[in-house]
Amino acid sequence: MRWGAIVGWGLLALLYALSVAFALGVIWYQGPGAVALRFVLLIAWLAFSAVCAVWFWRKRDGRVALAYIVPLGALALYFASIEPRNDRDWSFEMAQLLSYERQGDEVVLHNVRNFDWTGPMEAQANWERRRYDLTKLKGVDVLSLYFMGATVAHTYFSFVWDDGEALSLSVEIRKEKGESYSEIGGFFKAYELSILAGDERDFYGWRVFYPQEDIQLFHTRATPEQARDLLLKLLDAANKLAKQPTYYNTLTDNCTTETWMLTEAMGADHPVDARMLASGYLPDMLYDLKLLDVAHPLTELREKGHMMGRAKAALAQGLTGAAFSNALREGIPPLAQ
Repeated sequence: MRWGAIVGWGLLALLYALSVAFALGVIWYQGPGAVALRFVLLIAWLAFSAVCAVWFWRKRDGRVALAYIVPLGALALYFASIEPRNDRDWSFEMAQLLSYERQGDEVVLHNVRNFDWTGPMEAQANWERRRYDLTKLKGVDVLSLYFMGATVAHTYFSFVWDDGEALSLSVEIRKEKGESYSEIGGFFKAYELSILAGDERDFYGWRVFYPQEDIQLFHTRATPEQARDLLLKLLDAANKLAKQPTYYNTLTDNCTTETWMLTEAMGADHPVDARMLASGYLPDMLYDLKLLDVAHPLTELREKGHMMGRAKAALAQGLTGAAFSNALREGIPPLAQ
C-alpha cells in the first residue's frame, strides 16, 4: 500500500507538472503580442499553480481540483480553437506557396524558389514555374544540414534528372517576418508547416553565408520509380497545404518525420527508430536500412559528402542549373550498378 501510494502521488505530480508546462507554453507562444504582458501572465499562472498545489497537499480538498481544472480547461479550449492560416506576414523567402499539376508524364510546379543570395537575409527574389518530365527522373539524394552540432540536422530531398538537373524539396516551418525557430514552440502551434521547392543553387548556395554550418549529401538507392513516387507524394502534400494549412509539430510533423515518405517509397515501411528524433543521425538509420549506398562505409560517405566547399567554389565560378548540381556531387562515390 505504501509503495502504491508513492507511485500514485508521483504520477499525479507528473500529470500536474505537465499541465503547468502546457499552460505556460500556450501563454508564451499563443498569448498577447506584448512580451511584458506574457511575462506577467506566466508569473500569475505559476503563482496560481503553486497555491493550488499547496492547498491540495495540505487540505486534500477536492474543490482545489475544480479551481485548477476550470481555467486549465478554458486555456485548452482556446488552444484547440487556434487555426492555421496562409495569410500571415511571411518572411520573404517563405512568401509563396508551392503547388503543382500533373500533365501526363510531366509535372508543372508553381513557385519554385530560385533566389540570388547576396547575404544571410538579402536576395534577389525569383519564383519560377517549372516543368519536369517524370520519365527522366533518375533518383533522389538526401542532404543533412547540420546547424546545431552533430545531433540535430535539417533534412532535404534532392531529385536528380538524367541531364543532371536537380530539384530540392524541404519540409519546414513557414516563418513569419522576424520569427525564429524554437523546438518548444513547435509543440504549441507556433508555426505553420511548409513544403518548399527550390533550385539547389538557392537552397545550398545560401548556406555559404552561415560558415558554421555543414551539409552532407548522400545518394539513396531509390529506383527512378521510387523517386517518382516520393516526389509525387511530397507534391500532393504541398497542394494540400496550399488549400488547407496545418501546423508544424516538433514531434509528429516536421522535416525528419517526412522521411517516412522516403522509407515507405523504398519498401522499408515506417521504421520506429530514435534516430528519427535525433535527426543528425538520420543518415545512420538510412544506411542501416540499406537505403543508402552500402558499398562504401558510412564514414567514407560522410567524409566525401561534405559539400559546402564545393558549393562555395561553384558560386564563385558562376555555375547554375545542372552544372552547379554536378559540382556539388564531385568526389561522391556513384552508386554501384
